[in-house]
Amino acid sequence: MKRVAAFLFALALVGLLAPAASADSAGRHPGALLIYPIFDSAPGAGTIISVTNVSQDTSIDAHFIYIDADDNWREFNRFEPLTPRDEFTIRASTHVAGAKRGFLYVIAEDLDLDKRDPNALNYLIGDEIVVDSRGNFLYALDAIPFCAKAPFNGNDDEYLDFDDEEFFKVSDKMYVSSFLGNHQGGRWAGDHPFRTTLIFVAMVGSSDYETRLDLLPYNNAEAESSAGWNFRCWDAVNLLDIDGYFHDDFLRTTFGWDDRETGIPWTSGWIEIDGDEAVDIIGNEAKIEDPPFVGAMVQAWGFFATGHLLHESADDNPTNGRLDF
Repeated sequence: MKRVAAFLFALALVGLLAPAASADSAGRHPGALLIYPIFDSAPGAGTIISVTNVSQDTSIDAHFIYIDADDNWREFNRFEPLTPRDEFTIRASTHVAGAKRGFLYVIAEDLDLDKRDPNALNYLIGDEIVVDSRGNFLYALDAIPFCAKAPFNGNDDEYLDFDDEEFFKVSDKMYVSSFLGNHQGGRWAGDHPFRTTLIFVAMVGSSDYETRLDLLPYNNAEAESSAGWNFRCWDAVNLLDIDGYFHDDFLRTTFGWDDRETGIPWTSGWIEIDGDEAVDIIGNEAKIEDPPFVGAMVQAWGFFATGHLLHESADDNPTNGRLDF
C-alpha cells in the first residue's frame, strides 16, 4: 500500500506540473476573458480564486460572474479593480456567500468607457485551488483564457460571441489524454476508491439548453467503446456515472490490456469527447448542432488528487460559441 501511495503522490506532482490545454488558438496567452471550470463552496470544500493583470500600464475592472448550479443557475456578480501588475486572490465563499457549486468567468472591463475595447485588455491570467474544509490542498486548475479580437458586443447582442470576430472560436471536440481504471471500492482502493471526475462548461449562451456529448473511450489496447452524457450549463460527473466501461475490472476482463504497460496497478485509456447537439428544454424547441464546450478532469485516490484542463481539437471549431453577458 505504501508503494501505491508513493506512486500516486508522484502522479499528482506530474499532473500538476504538466501544461494544460488552452481555448485560445494562439496559445495560453493572457486574455480578456478567463473561465474557471469549477468553484466548490459546498460543505467540506472550498475554492481559492486568483486573477492577475499582467499589463504594465493599464488598469482593469475585473468582472467576476459566478454561476451557481445548486441554485437554478443563479448568477452572482462582483467587480474588483486591478491596477497595472496587480494580483487578486480570494476564497469563493467569501466573495459570494451563499453560492455553493458551479463555475465562474472573469471579464476584463473598463467601466469608464461607454464602449469597451477588449483589444487593449487582453491582460488577464488566473488559476484556482480547490481545498477541503480544513484548508488542505486537493488540486489546482488553470483558468481558461480567451483573447478578444473585437469590442465586446460588437454585434449588439447580450452575449460574448466566440465566432472568431469578438473572441476566438471554441472547439466542439475535446480529448482526455489518459485516465486510469476507476473503482467503486475494494481491491486497490480500500475505503478510498480511485475516481475520475470530468467537468464540463457548455458554451451555448443559456442555461435553457441541455447539451449532449458523445464519448469515444479507448483502452490501452485500442479497444473502442461509446457512451453519452447530457448536462445543462455545467456539470461535474464521475466517469462511472457516465458508463460502467470505465471500471477497472470491466476494462481488464472484457477488453484485455497492453501487457507492455507495467508498473501501475490499473488499466488505462483515453477519451475523445464530441459535442453532438444542444436542445432548448424550456419549450422553445431550439437546437444547436455541434455545441462547443470547455472542461477539465480531476483524478483522485484518497487524499491525493491532480487536475488539468481538457485538450481541444484544432480541427473542430464552430462559430456558435456564446456566454451570457
